[in-house]
Amino acid sequence: MKYIKYSLIAATCFLMAQCTEEGDKTYPTQPAPQWSAVAEDFVSEAPTWQVADAAPTSAPLWKADFSGNAQIPQWVDPDKSIYPTSMTAVVRLSPILETLAADGDMMAAFIGGECRGVAQKVLNDGVRLFFIHVKAPSNENGIVEFRYYSAAANRVYTSAATDLKYEVDKIYGTAEAPQLPDFEKSGPFPVATKEWVKVDKQKLPFAVAPGDELQAFVGNECRGIKHVDSEADMLYWFDILGKQEGEQVTYRYYSAEKQQVFLSEQTSAVGKRGSEANSKDNPLMLTFVPQGSMTAYLTLDATTAAYADKSGDIVAAFIGNVCAGKGELVGEKDGRPVYKMVVNGVSTQSAAVDIRYYSHLNNYVFTAPACLTFVDGKVEASMENPFTVPLVTTGKHPLKMTACVALPQNIVRQAVADDVMAAFVGNECRGVAKAEPTDNGTYVFKMEINGSMGVEEAVTLKYYSTKNSYLYLADKAFSFVGGSSYGTAVEPRIPTFVIVE
Repeated sequence: MKYIKYSLIAATCFLMAQCTEEGDKTYPTQPAPQWSAVAEDFVSEAPTWQVADAAPTSAPLWKADFSGNAQIPQWVDPDKSIYPTSMTAVVRLSPILETLAADGDMMAAFIGGECRGVAQKVLNDGVRLFFIHVKAPSNENGIVEFRYYSAAANRVYTSAATDLKYEVDKIYGTAEAPQLPDFEKSGPFPVATKEWVKVDKQKLPFAVAPGDELQAFVGNECRGIKHVDSEADMLYWFDILGKQEGEQVTYRYYSAEKQQVFLSEQTSAVGKRGSEANSKDNPLMLTFVPQGSMTAYLTLDATTAAYADKSGDIVAAFIGNVCAGKGELVGEKDGRPVYKMVVNGVSTQSAAVDIRYYSHLNNYVFTAPACLTFVDGKVEASMENPFTVPLVTTGKHPLKMTACVALPQNIVRQAVADDVMAAFVGNECRGVAKAEPTDNGTYVFKMEINGSMGVEEAVTLKYYSTKNSYLYLADKAFSFVGGSSYGTAVEPRIPTFVIVE
């Protein structure tokens, strides 16, 4: 069919060989045009954007700071001849203070600021106990106070047991059930609470490895003592060391694999002293982002979203020319995809963040320059109300259609291999084609035409004849329709052309 059509065209042209298209009129000649389609951001394959690695850091060995500057006490047992009576106290440290226990620890009992007994340290079934004979005169009825010196912390703790009056031969605690005076209230962390947490292993941005560390923080201060319930399940409970109620608690995870610190996206607050947050069956689930990063929830505008391909599109953040993060598809809002983007602070030279979007359906990269400002720890927008990325679409023509055009009978005989044709929208060249010979000796022009999204555009064809140096203009425009074809190789379109004067 194709060859028959081209043959008919050629035959007609030969029959008209004695006629001229110009007649007796003289037309101006034109220099050969240097047509080229407007530069676009097409790519041949999906970008391989790789997030830049942070500088490696060494294992932090996080530990809460209990340190003080107390001198070693010079406590001395009183003279039994002066204080002939006594009571017995068997004391154990709280679980938190037991983590500091050392051989140089000391404990003593006081009444009215006077030392009335120095403890003997005894290990009972692996538990460190303090046995104290509190001495006093027979008529003593004062309040007994305990003081504990922590050799590891160089600190003296005081427990004023306001309900513990001295009584002759009184037994305060036993080896099987020792008393736990409240020393912590006088220390640096008077509001200790308990919290259950679990690391969401499925969402970790690294592989769990030996040497990993997890710890609780208030600001930049380590405030946790970790206890393992199940290492396999990454289920833990922490003694949270608060200075006051309401302090915000976050968690930090050091990845030995990445040699990098990650911060929890979840926070909690120091509760009332002695309270417990969450539970073993319902722990706080922890997910992590790199330290020195911000998080943004992003979506596309309605125009670009109409061409979204959730399985093939890519969204990335750039600081300068360094890739600082890639988006994770986490849902949709009003039919548009929503991405969670963790942006790393990879450069100290600029705080402006560009967003680049690769449209898989169009093989095109859009950019939203400086649309975010990097702030460490910031969360931009939310899953429910994502930030619409202001991608630049003005002057971008990511859609394509094809055209296959043959010359009309009145000018086909003058066509040569150097002829060119171009498609224009307004004054913008959107596609160029060179003459291609057919099997019957004529020529066709095959081209890709680029078009805009979300607007209607009229396409006009221009043809330059090398043989007579004439510029021709198609007398009618056609509508740009992305994905369609204006003529085919089998049935090319044959517009009417007029000479540009």
